Amino acid sequence: MNVLEQLMHDKGWSYYQLSIEYGKLEHPSLSPAELVKKYSTNVRKAVRNPENARFDTVKKLAEILGAELVIKVKS
Repeated sequence: MNVLEQLMHDKGWSYYQLSIEYGKLEHPSLSPAELVKKYSTNVRKAVRNPENARFDTVKKLAEILGAELVIKVKS
């Protein structure tokens, strides 16, 4: 289980709920059903494999779940 999956588990959220919250950031005027239809596949893929998802998508998902995405520079 990766960090995003763990955050979802800890909050008791489903992909459905996360898709709605993510969609509200992108298109606040759409209904929950429309948001799920539009964003559920993207959200599911990003949560399951964040290494291959767009940075801004992962950042938004982390923030929705109450986390902060931090970049650590190796020296």
